[in-house]
Amino acid sequence: MEGLNATQIMKLLPHSYPFLLIDTVDVYRKGSIICKKNVTINEPFFQGHFPTEPIMPGVLLVECGAQAAALMYILDGFPEKSINNSNFQDFLFDENLSGKVGYLASIKNFKLKNLVMPGNILSIRCKKLNTLGKLSEVEVKITNELHKEIASGRILVSQK
Repeated sequence: MEGLNATQIMKLLPHSYPFLLIDTVDVYRKGSIICKKNVTINEPFFQGHFPTEPIMPGVLLVECGAQAAALMYILDGFPEKSINNSNFQDFLFDENLSGKVGYLASIKNFKLKNLVMPGNILSIRCKKLNTLGKLSEVEVKITNELHKEIASGRILVSQK
């Protein structure tokens, strides 16, 4: 499946403003996803982090990865359905999808490599590595619009 917009993402994730950190899904394949976050000066966290040198907090980069992983997890849970933009509304009526989002259980070896500032466009790539019971290990790699690596690591997400 290619392409979900912010309105569609808001129907899938339980997050809302100011904590919804995914703007689009560019590419989804079972077990992997690529999402985008457009970072603007209007982000509420820039008011205090830091007023004279706005930098996106590193913990929010981890959260970007967790939200992208949650989207992948939701979409992976319905392999029998072929989801695309033309049948997306029908898909939403069939399931309470946001109620299926689990929790971030662990952060492993997450490295923050470069700063994120207003104007950056983040590409958040997630790939499922292993699943054991209700836990899935996900590799996260975040790059900017210049393909410079911003952050990477692994997270463990749990099913509700």
